[in-house]
Amino acid sequence: MDSLYANPFYYEIAFSYRDIPGEVEVMQEAIRRYSSIPVKRVLELGCGNSPHMQELLQLGYSYIGLDLSPEMLQYSRQKAQQLGHEVELYRQNMNDFRLDAPADFAIIMLGSLYVKNTSELISHFASVNRALNPGGLYFLDWCVDFSWLADTTDSWVMERDGITVEVSHSTELLNYIDQTFQERITLLINEGGQTRRLEQTSIRRAVYPQEFLLITGQQGFEFIGWWNNWNLNSPLAGTEEQVVRPISVLRKR
Repeated sequence: MDSLYANPFYYEIAFSYRDIPGEVEVMQEAIRRYSSIPVKRVLELGCGNSPHMQELLQLGYSYIGLDLSPEMLQYSRQKAQQLGHEVELYRQNMNDFRLDAPADFAIIMLGSLYVKNTSELISHFASVNRALNPGGLYFLDWCVDFSWLADTTDSWVMERDGITVEVSHSTELLNYIDQTFQERITLLINEGGQTRRLEQTSIRRAVYPQEFLLITGQQGFEFIGWWNNWNLNSPLAGTEEQVVRPISVLRKR
């Protein structure tokens, strides 16, 4: 069984259910509404296969990607070369990193805020603060937990060019005091009659709304808002029956 993050092509297929152009439109609307500065440089944390890179480049933004996986970064670099663009890619830990020059807008997608404890969480926001110009936004997708930790399972199937990828995602509560859980993502791939299994397991810390507000405020961010299901016209009020893929926006003071 191979590592999921060492196989960016299959990872890309597995998570290709997203409406990437639509998501970029929401990001642009957030910039129009809330950014205090013009945006030219966009930083994606935990960029993986950089699914938003092409849309962002075509819109005239400069793209900066940060990830720990060399395979993911090489995959992103090759995509940029095929598009005829140069991009900045950093192999650094999102909880302690520095850029050569600051960005104007930062994003993190699909709950990719990988922290194991409170110290890493504080360090993450301190690093993002350093990486942003004053007045710039930090746009977080699915990184704040609006319900208490619980064991969960989910699965779906994606297909591309005759390749079928069955995806399973699960979380298991480890310690409710430390707010830690184990996340497991498994891919079963069928390609040309051959099967292959990829898996990634990680220990993560949940991030709840009030501590999110406290820590980000201490690290130099102004809270702008959070919304349900990528809809900037649907602010979260805390009375929703179901919270689906929430987005949160911060602005550097």
